[in-house]
Amino acid sequence: MVKNLKIDNDEINLIELTYTLWKGKWKIAVAVVISYIAMIGYQLNQTNNFTAITEVKPISPLLIKKYSTFNNLISSSKTPVITTDANADANADANANTVITNDSVDGFLGVIPKITRKKFLNMYIGILQDRRLIQDGIRKFNLLEASQYSDEQEYNEAIIRLASSVKILTPLISKGKKGKIENSYHTIEFVHDDAKKWISVLKYLDEVVNKLVKENLIIEYNNALLFLKSKEKYALEDISEKINNNTIDYEREMSDHLSYLKEQSEIAKKLGIAQSTVEVQTLGNQNALLSNIQTVSPFYLRGYEAIDKEIELIESRNNKKPFIKGLFELEKKKRAIEQDRTIERSKIIIDSTLLLNNQEFSAASIDAITTKFVYKNNKRSSWLAIVIGLIVGVFYVIISNSFQSLRVISKKD
Repeated sequence: MVKNLKIDNDEINLIELTYTLWKGKWKIAVAVVISYIAMIGYQLNQTNNFTAITEVKPISPLLIKKYSTFNNLISSSKTPVITTDANADANADANANTVITNDSVDGFLGVIPKITRKKFLNMYIGILQDRRLIQDGIRKFNLLEASQYSDEQEYNEAIIRLASSVKILTPLISKGKKGKIENSYHTIEFVHDDAKKWISVLKYLDEVVNKLVKENLIIEYNNALLFLKSKEKYALEDISEKINNNTIDYEREMSDHLSYLKEQSEIAKKLGIAQSTVEVQTLGNQNALLSNIQTVSPFYLRGYEAIDKEIELIESRNNKKPFIKGLFELEKKKRAIEQDRTIERSKIIIDSTLLLNNQEFSAASIDAITTKFVYKNNKRSSWLAIVIGLIVGVFYVIISNSFQSLRVISKKD
């Protein structure tokens, strides 16, 4: 019986424990309150950091329509292009010649790109990723206080580190029933403690980036127009050179031909052949008669009268253009290039309606107003403080009650 009683005394009495905790409930409550207040005080002394999440949105389809005139001009522009064609001139020599053709080719495509939302957004994101702009914004709106750093170099290094912490994230892609679906925009994520200053930086970045996109577009399209103008200039130079070469070739061919004719005329005169003696052979059969002119006969057999007349006509030519092979086609193509006004019209459209007007330009936008600020999970910290206070309070009540019981036993002994 004594042994069993000892075992019973070592067992935990839940009723007695519950009574003890209930009796010390105010002590437990005080411990919880003290723990909670201590946690609040700690959080107030700490920097209240947040993660700012901002979307970068492309311009609306309605705004992109104002560039339809420009895009239509690019799609419909037909300009002469340079091609290399070995058979372009039936009378050319065996080598390939560079000529101008009037094929219906979109001369601008591949040189001047169309204006699209995707193009604008890609340019915007590309410029935004230049950390120097973010550094300028951080410095402009004092996200870091220069007075907290020992020198300017340390301050600048801190700005570079802070700017590098800014994340520019691509849209998330999720798989749906119909395949891949883009379900978000580009986002900018940044951890800081001053929401007002960060919003100012975002607005500054949006203004600067759009300005730089506009400037880059002006440079891009002006360079493209300059390239086309140079291409047109070179095409005119090439075709003018071709015309000049054909003229030189004609003079040389005629000089050689006259020398040949004069030689044949002298032979005909020496032989006394005044008129053509080229034989015509008549071959007959039951069905037809065939005339076979002996074209391989010496040229002087045509007679010096005909040969001298041909020499006279060649030497008396005042207008040689009709006799220069391929000259008419070359002149037509040269005139087509000189009269083409596509480049000038494109320049006018770019200057007046695309980029250089006084209207506000936007390639994309940082939606600073709808920025989401995600602060540290203070609720979790509060619950943690309550749990810790509760545990401390329970242990305090149990331990203090145990010490009190020991003192009572000691007094009885």
